[in-house]
Amino acid sequence: MKADQITDAVKGFVTQAFLNEHHTKRLSMINDKLRKTYGPDEISSEMFETFNAKDATVWIDPLDGTTDFVNGNLPACTVLIGLSLNDKSRVGIVHKPFSDEDQAFGKTVFGSGEHGTFFLPVDKAMTPEQSVAREIKYTEPFDHDEIPAEDHAIKVGASLTHFSQSLKDIIEKAAPVEIIRLGGAGNKCMAIAVSMTESYMHPNPGLKYWDLCANESLIKGMGGYSTNLFGERLVYPPGGNPNIRGLILAKNPGTYNLIMKRLGDSWVSILKNVKL
Repeated sequence: MKADQITDAVKGFVTQAFLNEHHTKRLSMINDKLRKTYGPDEISSEMFETFNAKDATVWIDPLDGTTDFVNGNLPACTVLIGLSLNDKSRVGIVHKPFSDEDQAFGKTVFGSGEHGTFFLPVDKAMTPEQSVAREIKYTEPFDHDEIPAEDHAIKVGASLTHFSQSLKDIIEKAAPVEIIRLGGAGNKCMAIAVSMTESYMHPNPGLKYWDLCANESLIKGMGGYSTNLFGERLVYPPGGNPNIRGLILAKNPGTYNLIMKRLGDSWVSILKNVKL
């Protein structure tokens, strides 16, 4: 396959017709479920094939999980590309070159609240022809209206390299929990998408807009919900301070609400003691 043929094939890999079809299929979910949580500025019921570039910002992290890369923990490393429109995350791509099971393989996840979340297998031995012939697999979203049991043990993804006793103590205030330590923001969010975990808690500084824009878009596509530590929805303005003031991200609003309910009054002291 010649270079120009590869270019044409890539352009036609994810078509507007493909996206419109999946948007149409999800309209009842958007209007009946996601609209309870998200306004049309985050997930639109209307088809859109273009947008004003003045409203758009692309957030790129070419190597998420830098410390893990240096330490040889390659499955924790991802490439993140996120698109925000009017400061709200809208589209995300998370590329994981090295899978946990076999580093000769990987996966790419892409999606949005409108269209859902999709997985693509990555095989480093693929030819260009095989690459553009891959099957795009739609991932069934989580139940946006699910209410977990009061005694449910929540699987929480937490930092691998920046874990501390104070971080452990904060997360365990939402007990019962099962803490699963993972490297990389993209890797932690992908763990939610594949049901390895149910939430991602980062009650610390350190996350930036480029760490979360792509990831939050994918979690929206799965029916999830997230805020910073102050309960504020995440925004991604292109100017100014790119720091995110901590994170609580969950597979759905019910799981998020259960975490916040368990934290209860302790949340006030957490906010006072954590420097964000």
